[in-house]
Amino acid sequence: MDESKRKLVVLLCMHRSGSSLTANVLQKLGMSLGPFELLGAAPSNPYGHFEPVPFLELNRKIQTWAFGFQEEGTEDPELLARFVDSQGEWPSDRSIPDEWFAEAESLVSTLVASGSISGFKDPRTVLLWPFWRRVFESTAGVEVVPVLLVRSPHEIAMSLCTRSGGIMPYWRALDLVGVHLARMKAVAEEFGGDARIIRFSDAHFQTDLRQLVEACGLAWDDATVDAAFDRSCVHHQPAIVSHAAQESLEQISGDAWDGLDPTINAARLAKDARQYEATMHRLLGETQKQLGVTLFDLQRHKDVVAEAGAIAHALEARAVRAETDLVDAEKAFNLAKHCVEQSEMNLARTMESLVSTQERRVSAEQLLAHTQGVLAHTENHVVQIQQSYEHAVAQLAAVQNRNLELERSLARMDQHQEALSLTQEAWTADRARLAETQDRIARIQEMTIERDDQFRLALDREQKLWLETVELRKRLDRIESHAVLGAALRGRRQIKQIWLKFRHLGPSGVERTTRIDRPV
Repeated sequence: MDESKRKLVVLLCMHRSGSSLTANVLQKLGMSLGPFELLGAAPSNPYGHFEPVPFLELNRKIQTWAFGFQEEGTEDPELLARFVDSQGEWPSDRSIPDEWFAEAESLVSTLVASGSISGFKDPRTVLLWPFWRRVFESTAGVEVVPVLLVRSPHEIAMSLCTRSGGIMPYWRALDLVGVHLARMKAVAEEFGGDARIIRFSDAHFQTDLRQLVEACGLAWDDATVDAAFDRSCVHHQPAIVSHAAQESLEQISGDAWDGLDPTINAARLAKDARQYEATMHRLLGETQKQLGVTLFDLQRHKDVVAEAGAIAHALEARAVRAETDLVDAEKAFNLAKHCVEQSEMNLARTMESLVSTQERRVSAEQLLAHTQGVLAHTENHVVQIQQSYEHAVAQLAAVQNRNLELERSLARMDQHQEALSLTQEAWTADRARLAETQDRIARIQEMTIERDDQFRLALDREQKLWLETVELRKRLDRIESHAVLGAALRGRRQIKQIWLKFRHLGPSGVERTTRIDRPV
């Protein structure tokens, strides 16, 4: 290997062939998986898949474009047969979108930049090798290290059947393994001796993996490898089967599985066959049980549908009767609506009267305020007159005390007496006007109290009318909703309307209470 270039390790494998364990060990020993999110754990792979999600999503798109499905297999028998017959041959009559190449080149650049030794794995990569080979050729300064990870086809097929719960048939799984091994064989022939091979078996796995680690320039550590390798997760043993996948495996890995004793091989095949048969019988039993439950539910649903049909016929008859009742109810509703409209008109008139009363009350309060202002002004004037009178009395006392000036002040005293008489007359007139004003204020207050009483009575009557209207409406609704009383009430109204047509006034102007036989 060229030590001056960055190394990109590409794990080419089939599903369930130990690739997650291999990627986990390589990462723990120093190989970078890039700054990407890794596919998480699952019940069939409790330690995680160690697959970069962006590479996985891109491979799914490309595999769907190339072969029509994105996982290890498909339920479409025609699509699966075409895939197996062509041995995963790359379609040459179509062109891959250029944006996929740009996306792949960007992912590879990011991965290579994350460390001097980096790598990724996805079981789909070997099927899509023509696409990735073109991507790697456009990446300069990087040495691509293809690693072929192989496992006994029988082990992979049994693992796929177990993971699917018996849904994937054993021989279909072997066919899929054969296609992947055929593609890996083509890659091995393309690279010659430069392609690394890791055999996932007890005798060869750690030896092959150690050679790869040392060739890439990483440091091997037995404790790290032992901690990552949980042998309890290996549930199946290798066995030799008569299938093209077994031939491809032998051509890739040589005689790694040739030393298996035929008796042991037959025993393993029989054991796994019994296990597969038990799984299929269990699945068949569960399916039969579920089918029985489904048939029982189907019969019960048929009975429910029949019962629902009878109920539907009854409901149709009730609907016809309800339509008839609805016509009568509409008539009664129209009558009640007319009564409500009349009540609303009366309420509107009452509200207008109430507003008018409030306006008159405001006017009276304004007049009362003006009168109170005049009264206050008059009282101030009376106080001033009283003060003038007291001053005049004081002056008269001073005149009387000045007996020597009596003769000189006699004329002025006569004038003051005349002014005093005029002042007394004015004061008397003011007192009369004040009394009259107080009487007017008392009358206005009495009128205001009387208006307030009338307003309260009007409000009480309106509230009583409204409550009576609501109660009448409730009673009308109850009577109308009653099957017998509602029909009787509607009949009584119709009879009354007919009877009113035949009433007329008597000679005295009083309405007659008996029918007449002459036409109207």
